[in-house]
Amino acid sequence: MKKKIVAMLSVLMIASFAIFVTAAPSSKEIPIPKSVYKYSVAGGSIGGNFYVFGGAIAQILNNHLPKYFLFTAEATGGGTANLTMIENGDAELGIAMTSSLYEAVRGEGEWTAGKKYTKLRGIAPLYPSWLTIYTLRTSGIKSLKDFNGKRIGLGSRGASMNSIFRQFLADEKIVPAQIHNDGHGATATALNNGVIDAALLFSYPPFPAIAELESSKELYFVPLTSKEQNDLVKKYPFYSKDAIPAGSYKGTPKDVPGVSEWNLLVGSSDIPEDLAYLITKTLFENQADLVAVHNSAKYMTPANESKFNIPLHAGTVRYLKEIGVKVPKHLIPPEYKD
Repeated sequence: MKKKIVAMLSVLMIASFAIFVTAAPSSKEIPIPKSVYKYSVAGGSIGGNFYVFGGAIAQILNNHLPKYFLFTAEATGGGTANLTMIENGDAELGIAMTSSLYEAVRGEGEWTAGKKYTKLRGIAPLYPSWLTIYTLRTSGIKSLKDFNGKRIGLGSRGASMNSIFRQFLADEKIVPAQIHNDGHGATATALNNGVIDAALLFSYPPFPAIAELESSKELYFVPLTSKEQNDLVKKYPFYSKDAIPAGSYKGTPKDVPGVSEWNLLVGSSDIPEDLAYLITKTLFENQADLVAVHNSAKYMTPANESKFNIPLHAGTVRYLKEIGVKVPKHLIPPEYKD
């Protein structure tokens, strides 16, 4: 299998490891291969959370399962690119959001070219991201309706959020003067420079580019109305009614109503069940390693496997059942044999 290794991220080495769960059987029961499996974790752009998590996941698996795997962390274009790599056999693991998974398995969204992705399987939940709508406090924008006639940043053109919110704004009869597409860091810069009037993204706060912008500008974080929350969740079931937690930014002294979705570690159905079981078990047992790299990994718990909107990997189901977690029927893949 031809792979283009773009980058390998060095992460903090942890001297001692916390055991999160211990009920599953030892990896000694799974035969050690004659040669290690050379697998890839598709992350994201350098400096972003997906890239950081991809590197940390690769290092944890390499440290704890050196007789089974040699993982490399790859810099990629993000979630949709990662799912395409998994589907095409160019990566075994990758990080993506629930919105991208929803589009992938249905063949919806421009980026899928109408192709339904069939190899995607859930491995581990990582962390939630909250809808963050921000503007300069001097802009006068206080609600989504105020986007009429304004210049709005919706992130990269190929991202699910861009297509979803273009449609949502149209459904809500909100007509911006212009929709600006660029990476989220560049979008924050565009807001600072007066190129756009407001921006949207899903992020785990504090998002670095927004925090940096707040060091010199006063920001206002736009809340959704109850109707807008309900409209979004009804049309896009991968979203949940939620709120940016108070204190996330200088401009959020109280919770800001909106929606959230999840960032998830996805694997290929081509990974053998035994190996996916080892991967899942090792990540949960060494959750503390991930938390040391990024605090948001505190959300990576077996209970949050329910956040997946695609079937889990058979090896993941096996692990969850062994530690006593009840797996909903809709998350059990067709290839799983009890």
